[in-house]
Amino acid sequence: MAGKDGSGDSSTTSRTLTTTAASLQLIDTLVQEGGATAADLAAELDFAHSTVHNHLNTLSQYGYIVREGNTYHVGAKFCHIGDYVRRRKPEYLIAGEIVAELAQQTKLEADFAVEENGHVISLYNKLNFSDSSHFLTDGRFFHVHSTASGKAMLAEYSEDKVRQIIQHVGLPEQTEHTITDEEKLLTELETVRERGYATNNEEAIDGLWAIAKAVKTPIGDVCGSLNLSGPTYLSTEDVRQSAAETLKEQAERFEAQIEEEFHERYGQA
Repeated sequence: MAGKDGSGDSSTTSRTLTTTAASLQLIDTLVQEGGATAADLAAELDFAHSTVHNHLNTLSQYGYIVREGNTYHVGAKFCHIGDYVRRRKPEYLIAGEIVAELAQQTKLEADFAVEENGHVISLYNKLNFSDSSHFLTDGRFFHVHSTASGKAMLAEYSEDKVRQIIQHVGLPEQTEHTITDEEKLLTELETVRERGYATNNEEAIDGLWAIAKAVKTPIGDVCGSLNLSGPTYLSTEDVRQSAAETLKEQAERFEAQIEEEFHERYGQA
């Protein structure tokens, strides 16, 4: 079996290929650090230098990594992959239009997120407070229990599915406000169902509040959530109430467009 450096092509740990895991760790680190040298990667990940070079060479060969001088960066091939993800389902294309309108109507940060493997990923966003990459950067993962978007989607799942997600990813503390108790989270989800939307008060990121509402397909499957967020100094009762009403209107519009798409695709009356 391979050690921590990820060497050994056929080795597995809990049915996970260590070589694949090592490559993915390298990619994640390059994204987080904004590029890195091979030596930096070896030190950061505690991999053997030869292992790092082997993975970088393979990733470069397939276009996932590029080298600029002595520094490695993720390649533009990921743009193609990201574009495919955002276009994979018709409802994702609808989401882009809805998010743009939400941002224009509310002047808040707006995004559309999905839940995958117990994490929340933002597929589309429109920023009103920053033009640079920040917490809503497309594709960034968040723990599902610490975000309004995650809680909005969890509230639509069965309790069994919620417990399975918790067992898989846990309830790690992101800030001092994060819910880390399973029963407290289940109680919170019941409140979300009764109220019709989820909120987040500095549970994922200090200084950030958010509100979210899940959107579903005509057959009841959750396809994602629409979310509004902003700095806590904007978190007044009037702003929150207006955001909740706008979210409700746009979620209904979103679901109506999804239903039209389903009818055209499957010929349903």
